[in-house]
Amino acid sequence: MFLKTHTDYLIRWVIVGIGALITAVWLLVLGITVNVGSVLPKLGFFCIFLFFAAVYAGLGNRMPRLGRPLAVATDCCLSLAQLLAAVIVLLPLTYLAATTGFPLLDDKLAHLDAMLGFDWDGAARWVSERPVIDWIFQRAYLSIPYQAAGILLIGSFRLDRNSEILWIFLVSGLMTFAIFAFTPAAGKIGQLGTGYLNLLMEIRRGDWSSMNYNQTEGIVTFPSFHATLAIIMTYAVRRYRWALAVFGSLNCLMILAIPTVGGHYLVDLFGGAVVAGLAILLVPLIRRPLRGEGP
Repeated sequence: MFLKTHTDYLIRWVIVGIGALITAVWLLVLGITVNVGSVLPKLGFFCIFLFFAAVYAGLGNRMPRLGRPLAVATDCCLSLAQLLAAVIVLLPLTYLAATTGFPLLDDKLAHLDAMLGFDWDGAARWVSERPVIDWIFQRAYLSIPYQAAGILLIGSFRLDRNSEILWIFLVSGLMTFAIFAFTPAAGKIGQLGTGYLNLLMEIRRGDWSSMNYNQTEGIVTFPSFHATLAIIMTYAVRRYRWALAVFGSLNCLMILAIPTVGGHYLVDLFGGAVVAGLAILLVPLIRRPLRGEGP
């Protein structure tokens, strides 16, 4: 079991490494520089996670009685390190996807919303007139980093659980990047302001010249990666009733908040749900050969 889990973990690092190589070459070809000062703190946290993973693993070998809790701590640190590395790689990939120059699909997405009977302006106005609901929606929308840390900690108590969620995150992130390259859209102006729209237009004009991790914006409209994450984070805790109640409720609020806070069309949520579903279905097929299992 250890060797299978170890191989599973290493192959995810290979995927992250390939993504990093693609990102580096793409940035080089376009002449985009990376603000080193902005990425160093994140690399610092990455090194801290690896350091503590090594410390806990070493203590586990020396203190067998504490083997289980130290194994949990080691797995959590390794999982956080891999998640952080994946985010560092995937974020610029979404920006690079916007350089493909395909036409904006806002008219088509708005038309689909109209067919579904969704009035974005009316929904945004309803939320803005209710400050408490607006505040709750914004907190839910911005809860992803905290949820991710909590879910990885919970998953570490079953040492193979984080393998599944990290695979799903990688696969869904790469799928979102690939789709967004062909389906760009400006979206609506949500409660988070126009920062993402300004960056998207800057990239599409060819004025983007530096990747700055201190000034990051989520520019993907369709499919909504927030909707994808809301589903897969709920899926990750499906076997824990108390966690499912907590994270499931929070992610329901996030899904309700996505249109008005994130400036998404309603149809973006359906796109994100499809990506989540496909990732959940594909990951067992990808991992099965790594476990030495038959079809």
